[in-house]
Amino acid sequence: MVHTRTTGTTGTTGTSATTSTTGTSATTSTSATTGTTGTSATTRTTEVLIAGAGPVGLSAAAELRRHGVSCRLVDRLAARLPYAKAVGIQPRTLEIWDRMGLARTVLEAAIPMRGQLLYVNGRQQGRTDLVLPPEVPYGFAALPQYETERLIEEYVAGLGTVIERGTELLSFTQDEDGVTARLRTASGADEELRARYLIGCDGAHSTVRKGLGLGFAGAAFAEEYMLADVVADWELPYGYGLRSVHRADDGSTDDLLVCIPLPGKGRYRMSMLVPPELSAPKRAVSPAPGTPDDGVVHGLYGGAEGARVPELAHIQAVVDRLGPGPATLSGLRWTSVFRISHRIVDRYGEGRVFVAGDAAHIHPPTGAQGMNTGIQDACNLAWKLAFVLRGEAGPRPGRNLRRRAPPRR
Repeated sequence: MVHTRTTGTTGTTGTSATTSTTGTSATTSTSATTGTTGTSATTRTTEVLIAGAGPVGLSAAAELRRHGVSCRLVDRLAARLPYAKAVGIQPRTLEIWDRMGLARTVLEAAIPMRGQLLYVNGRQQGRTDLVLPPEVPYGFAALPQYETERLIEEYVAGLGTVIERGTELLSFTQDEDGVTARLRTASGADEELRARYLIGCDGAHSTVRKGLGLGFAGAAFAEEYMLADVVADWELPYGYGLRSVHRADDGSTDDLLVCIPLPGKGRYRMSMLVPPELSAPKRAVSPAPGTPDDGVVHGLYGGAEGARVPELAHIQAVVDRLGPGPATLSGLRWTSVFRISHRIVDRYGEGRVFVAGDAAHIHPPTGAQGMNTGIQDACNLAWKLAFVLRGEAGPRPGRNLRRRAPPRR
């Protein structure tokens, strides 16, 4: 830990300046008072500001800190959400975590995903085994999103960066040299921060995306779903998920149950079509209180105005209809109604400001595509930013950083 403090006073004008840098956070505060007017200003600086501390923002911070780049990581939520939303971890994501030294920690907490059983109208119609070529070092795994976040958060904290919870990005401007952001902290105070770059990992309703004026083409799926984190006493093969459907006479699917195994005996993240009595009102497009109605319909609606929260009996009724055999559910941890969309930005950023994760692309939950592509995007961007900030990828950093693969479609 290095502490540096320099104070200077000139003549009788009363001019003073103080700069304080502490440890690996490398955040500088400068204050100045001139003459007898009492005028003062405070400016904080960092190399990279990351808005949003989900798996994507945390991964961006981890890669930046691994390369010795200072960053601040802010999130408007006061605490980590206890929901098993994105649960699938793909082999490429594990490869990225391997170079951080994080893969073993994740795998010790996760359950291996070995395949999926397919049932149609009550009969098993297929079995998919997730077998990869021998040169692929990792397989698929499943872990609740809040556990993924906890493990990456601990890794990032070990490198000297902690999440500033309850801190919201309100607005930003940029120029050729950097970004000026206005934050509201957990205490309610406003703060001005100067950063070399800004990464928006702030979700489907992203303030950063809107501030850049990026297009977000796509639409919402008509279907509504229920999610549940629950224990089932059936005897499915270890590490296998379940997809069970009912097909009508015309071949269309009119009932659906998807179960992904989670760590713990008999524990699954289940998703299914929502019954009419639990359907979220059409006006409920904001998944969290205080989120503006921006027309993006994506996320959990268990707490939305007018929406009912599913109960264990609702989940049990679907399992009774579509399960592979008799099963009793218990240990319900949480449930919600949710809507999904498919959207993608027209570009990943502008100037010194970028977006990643759900701020850039939103997907159906199959295979945790959103989380995995977001983590991979964020790490790809972060190491390039590190090279630019070290002067190893110039002299046109904006052009170099935009040399990335086209957005995934």
